[in-house]
Amino acid sequence: MGELLELVSFIKEGGIASMLVVIVAVMGTAIAIERWVAVQFRYSVNSRAFMAKLKKYILSDNIDRAISLCNSRSQALLPKVLKSGLTRAKDSTADIQNAIDEATLEAIPKLEARALYLPTLANLATLIGLFGTILGLIMAFRSAGDGVDAVQRQMFLQKAIAIAMHTTCLGIAVAIPMLFVHAVLQSRINQIISDIDQYSVKLINLLSAAQKMGRPNAQVDDEGAQQAND
Repeated sequence: MGELLELVSFIKEGGIASMLVVIVAVMGTAIAIERWVAVQFRYSVNSRAFMAKLKKYILSDNIDRAISLCNSRSQALLPKVLKSGLTRAKDSTADIQNAIDEATLEAIPKLEARALYLPTLANLATLIGLFGTILGLIMAFRSAGDGVDAVQRQMFLQKAIAIAMHTTCLGIAVAIPMLFVHAVLQSRINQIISDIDQYSVKLINLLSAAQKMGRPNAQVDDEGAQQAND
């Protein structure tokens, strides 16, 4: 409790600039939590294990089970992208590729949404802290020219220095963790995008190979039907 009161006192001594930094910190914290929950839990999936199950269904020519597996993780982005290719499994490779590309273009903005606000807010917190520093220095210089006694001048100077130092410290203290969280989030986002690209290509190759394996059987059936008609 004492530490909390000290923090509140520290912010008050920084004046309006410190209040603005606190507002930026609250906004950044809300965005960071929302993005972390979305990226880490809602949009992600164990890609290697998921693809292993999907591959088993595709090789056994059970496309419906593969689609059902994707539907079981409907919010995760990798299953959503792969499902778009599975629904076109009987079409040409180009059609499968186009469907996957379209789904990927829809998925990536969901991953990156609002994450880019974090470095912007970190820079804003730093700049507000710098603004408070300059404001405090201006007040300190003004105190030297005011026609007041030495005691009041000393108090005014202390207040100006407090504003200058506290806002700078608070701005940097907010910016550093915000930049770190953004770096961690961006790394996870890049990993999900990489998984989408990698396993999309693997899915196209699997479906293409499955189609090639099925065509000779289909040709034999057609020839047998033609001979029967003759």
